[in-house]
Amino acid sequence: MTRKKAHVYLIHFEQRYHHAGHYLGYTKHLWFRIITHQANMGARLLRAVNHAGIRWVVVRTWAVDSQNLERKLKNLKNSPRLCPICNPDLEGPVQNEYARMKWELDHSVYNPDLPLPWS
Repeated sequence: MTRKKAHVYLIHFEQRYHHAGHYLGYTKHLWFRIITHQANMGARLLRAVNHAGIRWVVVRTWAVDSQNLERKLKNLKNSPRLCPICNPDLEGPVQNEYARMKWELDHSVYNPDLPLPWS
């Protein structure tokens, strides 16, 4: 079985920004891409959302080999249907690779936000 090389990800905004309530993106480096969105160096929509003070969270990811899935999902023009916050009736477990990565970082010994044991 080959390992997928990229991710399509769905971001849910805590409140709508004009017409938008979600952002759907594609990246080969998920953790880095989310950090660039947080630092206002990513997509223009997320920069505007950040400047408006709207909080957001990565709610779903898909491991993929190409950008085809992102295009198919964007063409649906119905991100709330894909979002576990907006659509709690989604069947089965929702994959969220970013949440797993964040949990591992938050609980690792390398977390710079945790106090050092000798401090």
